[in-house]
Amino acid sequence: MAARRPPSSRSRVNLTAKNSIRPPSAMARSHTTPTLTSPTEATLISSIASSSQNKSTKSQSHQQDDAETNIQVVIRCRRRSEREVQENSPIIISSNGSKSQDVTIETSSPVSSLGVITLAPTRTYPFDLVFGPEADQAMIYHDVVSPMLDEVLMGYNCTLFAYGQTGTGKTYTMQGDLTPTPMGNPSSQAGMIPRVLFRLFHQLETSSADYSVKISFVELYNEELRDLLASDLSAPTGSIQPMGKGNSADNQGSLKIFDDASKKGVFIQGLEEMPVKDASDALALLTKGSHRRQIAATKFNDHSSRSHSVFSITVHMKETSAMGDDLLKVGKLNLVDLAGSENIGRSGAENKRAKEAGMINQSLLTLGRVINALVDRSSHVPYRESKLTRLLQDSLGGRTKTCIIATISPARSNMEETLSTLDYAMRAKSIRNKPEVNQRMTRNSLLKEYVAEIERLKADVLAAREKNGIFFSEETWNQMSAEQELKQTEMEEAKKQVEIVESQLRSVREEFEQSIGLLMKRDGELKVTREKLKEAEGELEVKDGQLQVVKGALEEEIIVRQAYQANEGKLDGVALGLKQVATESICDVSSLFDKLQRKTKTFHTNSKAVTTHGKIITGEVQVLSAKLDEFIKTSAHNAQKLQTEARQFQTKELETLTSHSQRIDQQLQRLQDYLKTIQSKDEASSEGIAATQRAAQEMQGNLRATFDGWSESLRASCDVMCQELYSSALSDYATAEDMFKAMGMLIDTIVQQALDFVRLEGEATSDTRVLVDDMVKAEITRIREQNTSLVRALETEKVRSEKAKDELVQRVSGLLGEFVAVRDKELRQTCGAFLDENVKGEEDLSKFSQRHEALSSEISTQEAEATTSFERRRAEGKRTRDGALKHMDLAKATLKNSLSGLQGSVSTSTTTFSGEIQRNGQSFDVAFNSGLDRHKRAKRARIESTNAMATDVQSDMRHLQRGMASSSRNVEGFVGRVLSESTGIAEITEKHHHSASSKLSTLQQTAQSLVEQGTREDIPTGLTPRKRVWEVIDKWELTQSRDALMKAWKKDGSPNLVYGNDNTIFTVHTLGD
Repeated sequence: MAARRPPSSRSRVNLTAKNSIRPPSAMARSHTTPTLTSPTEATLISSIASSSQNKSTKSQSHQQDDAETNIQVVIRCRRRSEREVQENSPIIISSNGSKSQDVTIETSSPVSSLGVITLAPTRTYPFDLVFGPEADQAMIYHDVVSPMLDEVLMGYNCTLFAYGQTGTGKTYTMQGDLTPTPMGNPSSQAGMIPRVLFRLFHQLETSSADYSVKISFVELYNEELRDLLASDLSAPTGSIQPMGKGNSADNQGSLKIFDDASKKGVFIQGLEEMPVKDASDALALLTKGSHRRQIAATKFNDHSSRSHSVFSITVHMKETSAMGDDLLKVGKLNLVDLAGSENIGRSGAENKRAKEAGMINQSLLTLGRVINALVDRSSHVPYRESKLTRLLQDSLGGRTKTCIIATISPARSNMEETLSTLDYAMRAKSIRNKPEVNQRMTRNSLLKEYVAEIERLKADVLAAREKNGIFFSEETWNQMSAEQELKQTEMEEAKKQVEIVESQLRSVREEFEQSIGLLMKRDGELKVTREKLKEAEGELEVKDGQLQVVKGALEEEIIVRQAYQANEGKLDGVALGLKQVATESICDVSSLFDKLQRKTKTFHTNSKAVTTHGKIITGEVQVLSAKLDEFIKTSAHNAQKLQTEARQFQTKELETLTSHSQRIDQQLQRLQDYLKTIQSKDEASSEGIAATQRAAQEMQGNLRATFDGWSESLRASCDVMCQELYSSALSDYATAEDMFKAMGMLIDTIVQQALDFVRLEGEATSDTRVLVDDMVKAEITRIREQNTSLVRALETEKVRSEKAKDELVQRVSGLLGEFVAVRDKELRQTCGAFLDENVKGEEDLSKFSQRHEALSSEISTQEAEATTSFERRRAEGKRTRDGALKHMDLAKATLKNSLSGLQGSVSTSTTTFSGEIQRNGQSFDVAFNSGLDRHKRAKRARIESTNAMATDVQSDMRHLQRGMASSSRNVEGFVGRVLSESTGIAEITEKHHHSASSKLSTLQQTAQSLVEQGTREDIPTGLTPRKRVWEVIDKWELTQSRDALMKAWKKDGSPNLVYGNDNTIFTVHTLGD
């Protein structure tokens, strides 16, 4: 027995309803069939409109009832995601602003070859609306969804679903941010569903009708349906997500889809519709269902939807008819969020994610086949191959108003998926639905239907309890269900075919009626045309007689016109000849004046160039003189500074050497004093030992002998070492003093050479200055004289030109050649004097240039010699400094070795003698206590004196070393300052050399420019006219009178006349007298 829906809170969800009234849709677009009628046919059709008004009205009413509308397709392009920005994927999608009607995509990358960039090929898709990245959620809602909501309130079933690649913003478009604002309104990022809920309840609350709203939320995951609003369905946690109600193992509680034959749609068994009272209640249920949806992270989207979802809103509204009956109006809005199509390899889907992607792609592939079948008007549409297509069966090609929002990515990395989405949307745009308004039901009929449904259900329950109904086996029931579904499908297809045939029949009938009306109108026009033809033939006969009279008068006028035309041609030839003569004369006169103006311009240019370059030469000479004075002062200051520092350095170093010599003398004196102290202590020791001599005479003698030998050896060693140290120090100081003297002489030589160079440079500069002044004065005088001559010549030439102008006007015909020759000769004589002056100036400037070049060469030679001398002296100074430093280091090393030898010798002798004393003291410890004590005191005093002497000697040696190091640093510093000053002098000299060379080069260039620009000649152009002979026609014939022309024409036998204008020639045959 067929399973029935249990009577509970679960209700049947229909995606369509039977219709009775079909008002025009706000989203529907007109689709008129283009005709091939001409304007005349359009006029004939409009003329018979009145006769077929009734039939036309009836036909239009019938077409309105069966009108089809295309599915509305909207494209939304998002901005680039962070991944696409990091991958540096360029944008390939372009549209006209935030809202347009077409979208353009680059199908490949631009190609660059040999620097020429070939633009990428593009493809443009037209759609109903195209929203760019600038469009926000509110704009899409107002332009797309708001009209659909109005139609739902009118009683239509509408469907809006989002399709596109994963990660392109489908869920964002449909749901968006579900959190309302503090005022209770949807946020700026809210999607279409929350905006529809808020707007729906706002419109219902402002209306006076009673209403009820129910919502349902179903998910299609891996081809299994889930009720997301079911109370016994837990939200998915972790990697395990429930597939059906309660996730029961036997899956008996899962949702199933059945056909609803009575209302021509499908219903979902077990799907629960939740009544809601306001927008916040509905939004809470939407949030609850969204949390239960299957989502997972992929490479394209961290929150990718892994299932399809359908959010349905059913609105029931009660209206009161004019008869007072209560009518129930039902509207339904299905909001579908499809899962994104994806490339499993690119999205990184594995295991469970890969299975999900496969199921998603399979359902979307089936949806594509359904769209293709609907576009191709195939006899079979595969709705049953997927549960998704069964859910959308009425939305695709049914009685529902449908809108598709296709979301795309603007990045090149997703180009293939974007092209696939656009092609998908273009095919879907061709699907045609027949929207129908749901039937308005009265309360009584609705109650009657509900009572009948209740009675039927009671009968089914009673039969099931008593087991006395008709039972079938499951196989028989399935077979009967399949046969019933097949017959239902065939019946629906037959109905569609009948509708198509009826539509074609109506079109043929309309075309037949239009053809009959057009034929009748053409027959009437033919009769009117025949009557007009007869009238035109009568008028033509009258006009023929009038034409014969006009031809005779025309013949006479042609004869006269031809005579005047011939004479006019002759006169035109004469006039052209005179015009040519006048034109050539005017050109010759203009050429003569051009030559005069060219000569005058050349004179002015030469004068201006000479004046300008004279000023430049004078300025450069003054600057060069100032630079030479500055160089002389700087060189003298540097030389004085070197002499002063050399004297100060010599005085300071002599004082330092004198101080070191005195300190060495003092050290030698203190050393002698220490030796005397040691001798006195030796005598005291000898006295103490003499007191004990009686006890051990032999041992005392040995000890005295040993002590005397040691004392003599120590004294001799100290004397030798001190003498060597003193001699070495004197030798080193003498060497340093000789080096310092040599350095002073070297500095004096450098200063003297610098002074000699400066003196020679000053003399050469003075000679150059005198020479330049003489040349400038001579050139200025010559230029002034030339300017005066030019002024006089110009005045004379002006007077001559005035006289020649008058004479030229009087004798322009015969004396033009003579005038040109005379003027040319006079101008050559006038210019000859100036050319001679210019040649003379050029020779003077050449002599000045040669002299100036000789002086410059001499200065350059002296400068090179001075530079070589400075470099040589610099090398000598460096060698002297290096030698002094080397001798200082050698003296330092010798002094250090001597002191080390002295210290070692004294230490060795003291140690040897001390050991000897200790051994002897141990032998005579008992016998010589008192003598030993005195000996020990004498020895201690002697050791202390020796140590004090060694310390004093070391201190003085260190002081001497510091003095020598200070002297070395002073020498190095002074040598550095000398080198610095020498370098400064060289730099100043080099700078002066460059400055002088630059100024002299400027003078040379100015002089050369003066020679080139001040002697410019007038270049002949070859346009000066020559003497010629003019040929002029001064006599011509006049045209005869009209009577004479007519007599001559008749005398010649009245030949055929030819008359006309430049474009047409008429031939007239004469008829005789």
